Amino acid sequence: MNGFLNDLRFGLRQLAAKPGFAVAAILTLALGIGANTAVFSVLNGYLLKPLPYPQGGELVQIGAKFRSLPASKHRPGMAMPLYFEVQDHVHALSDSAIYSTYAFNLQAGGQARRATGTTATASLFSVLGVKPLLGQVFGPANSQSGREQVVVLSYGLWQSLFGGSPDVIGKTFKLDSRVYRVVAVMPRGFAFPNRGTEFWRPLVITPQNRDTSRFGPLNYDMIGRLRPGASLAGVSQQLKSVMAFVQHSLSAKVWQQVQSLGFDMSADHYREALLGNQTTTLLLLQFAVLLVLLIACVNVANLLLSRVLGRSHELSMRAALGASRGMLARQLLVEALCLAVPGGLVGIGLGWWALMLIGHSGLVSAGAIFDFTPDWRVGLFALGVVCFTAMLVSLAPIQRLGRTDLQTLLQEGGGQRASGGRRARRIRNTLVVVELVLATGLLAGAGLLLHSFVNLQTTDTGFSKDNVLVAGLLVPRKDHAGDAALSSFYKSVLTKVEALPGAASASVASCAPLCRSVPGEYVRMRGYKAPPGAAYPTAGKIVVDGAYFRSLDIPILRGRAFDARDTANSQLVAVINQALARQYFGGKDPIGRQIFISDPGKWYTIVGVVPSVKIQSVHETVPKRMIYVSAAQDPERTMYLVIKTAVPPGVLVSPLRQLLTKTDPAVAVFNVQTMHSRLADTLRNQRATMILIIAFGVIALTLAIIGVYGVMSYAVGQRRTECGVRLALGALPEDVSWLILKDGLRLLAVGVAIGLGLAVLFGYLMSAKLFDVAPFDPVTLIGSAAVLFVITLAACWLPARRAAKLDPAIAMTDH
Repeated sequence: MNGFLNDLRFGLRQLAAKPGFAVAAILTLALGIGANTAVFSVLNGYLLKPLPYPQGGELVQIGAKFRSLPASKHRPGMAMPLYFEVQDHVHALSDSAIYSTYAFNLQAGGQARRATGTTATASLFSVLGVKPLLGQVFGPANSQSGREQVVVLSYGLWQSLFGGSPDVIGKTFKLDSRVYRVVAVMPRGFAFPNRGTEFWRPLVITPQNRDTSRFGPLNYDMIGRLRPGASLAGVSQQLKSVMAFVQHSLSAKVWQQVQSLGFDMSADHYREALLGNQTTTLLLLQFAVLLVLLIACVNVANLLLSRVLGRSHELSMRAALGASRGMLARQLLVEALCLAVPGGLVGIGLGWWALMLIGHSGLVSAGAIFDFTPDWRVGLFALGVVCFTAMLVSLAPIQRLGRTDLQTLLQEGGGQRASGGRRARRIRNTLVVVELVLATGLLAGAGLLLHSFVNLQTTDTGFSKDNVLVAGLLVPRKDHAGDAALSSFYKSVLTKVEALPGAASASVASCAPLCRSVPGEYVRMRGYKAPPGAAYPTAGKIVVDGAYFRSLDIPILRGRAFDARDTANSQLVAVINQALARQYFGGKDPIGRQIFISDPGKWYTIVGVVPSVKIQSVHETVPKRMIYVSAAQDPERTMYLVIKTAVPPGVLVSPLRQLLTKTDPAVAVFNVQTMHSRLADTLRNQRATMILIIAFGVIALTLAIIGVYGVMSYAVGQRRTECGVRLALGALPEDVSWLILKDGLRLLAVGVAIGLGLAVLFGYLMSAKLFDVAPFDPVTLIGSAAVLFVITLAACWLPARRAAKLDPAIAMTDH
């Protein structure tokens, strides 16, 4: 212990004697450690921290899906009759519940706003194992039809709506014009299924809901809790008996249709269901910051190696006085710890700041139930990184020490500047090459993500994004009752909106472009015969008015858009997109043909065909089959105003809100934003990932430049005498400059060449994040490598230029 303390005191004195070196090394390590700590905090919150429910690891999500439908790419759902069969047959679950989240019109204090609530079976809170802060949660009796409407409040809604009043139990407020009585308040911090949920209400269950032969849509989610000793594999096995029971309950024809859609049931741990494909992004970022840390360690290792060579006389004298190689190696390791520990402390501070930036970047979902606050796991990780860093940066100096004859080292230190010999030079050069390889890989990966993001922003969506304003409207259920009255209300709103100065046209739609979720419906064309074994046809359905296509500059390819002929009492009409027309009508004209839509279960006459536009996301590569129905014939309670403006759309935000509030204060207005803002929201995760990787790439490039400059400067210092002799013998300054520069070019060429191989590997690792960019895209890879080569070449040129300006008389006498 005394030996370690002596080494520690000596190491601190050494660093105090060279404060510039110490500060540079500590800040270099702090960058790497801070970036790793921040990203690991996010990784820890998503993957390692327990879910915010008692024994959250026992929670599983169960769902059914149709693999042949596009919806199968998303999280599985559950039909209510199927849920009861799971309850009866899956005995590996101790309890289970189904739930669904909706938007409601909340009215309080004369104001209306959109509120998010979850409708669930009474077992939800017992499955989650969470008790209310106040009152009692709803029970099975509240799920019976005709019972009083009750609601459980979130802590946040309790505070905002009732001011945190302790006597809130029994008070009432309106949701969708219905009066609800408060029965409980959940504790602070409780969130389910996300932090945006403000209340929970009971799901009404009727005898028909238990009829398996009705099957029903998969419009619920199901969560369950494993029995003690049960496993996820056991649940999956028992789900097979549920599928067998469903087959027995359905008619042969219906079961055949269900099978053709690829019906399947699955179970996943709830954490995995929440994460989806987020894990890939997190691991990619952790891999990137590990590369940054390696580059930082290589930089500091090179600095320490140079110091060891400069201290050759001191080390050889200590060896001559009886210090063993092990004692000298321990001294070097302790000196590395003297850099790594303060680097870790500064890095943790930088990591906390970086974590806040990540939180605002969009990578961390604002509504996620995960907790990203650093805990003991992050502290243990930071400690491990500090120890790993100390060992890594001391590895090259210790290896150099171990391979050098101490007597020779003593002779090298005898009054001359130790050069370290060819072996030391090879070590330094190897470390520089490693830096360049890692920096090239990171910079090229950042280039690929940047190229992908530019493609996403500039891809043709099929509709106009310029001068378009979108605003959501949520009409209470009891207001403007009936389709005719609701349609008349929307017409009056549109008339007033179009009268606003700067509004060119206005329309309504149940789902504006980039709305992320589009209802999928089964469709059937009269006279169309599907090939044997073909899946049941499906298409997305959106309710729009006649001006919708004009507002978004979507042309009518065939037929017409909706107009005054289409009223609630006229023949039902629909407009389809090219993708649907091409698949089910081929080259034939679909105008006048009839199509059946499962919801509302009616036949529609096709009156127009429009191009296939990107509906849910700009990532769509395969056009989604779409049907548009008339808002005059089938209006919905939640609709979006889509306004084409003749002025910058932001100018109309305030006048629009005032107009809508004055028209009907009971209608909730939400998500008022420009189309460009909607596009930015859909790309938020990609933008955050790109910015972080670019930031890591810039840090890596900076560290690589510093490393190359340091090695080349050291080489110039070691070859001062040689350069002086050459200049004295008549060598031109540019000859001396080239002598130094060519060594740097050799390192650059090797590092960048190997780095391009790493870049291709990096590209394949993040191929799922790329849009219209190949992982080995030559333009991006060569461009990124060229940027690194040119900038790093400047770091080589500066020391070479200094060598060319040496005074031969001084350089030859410099010892």
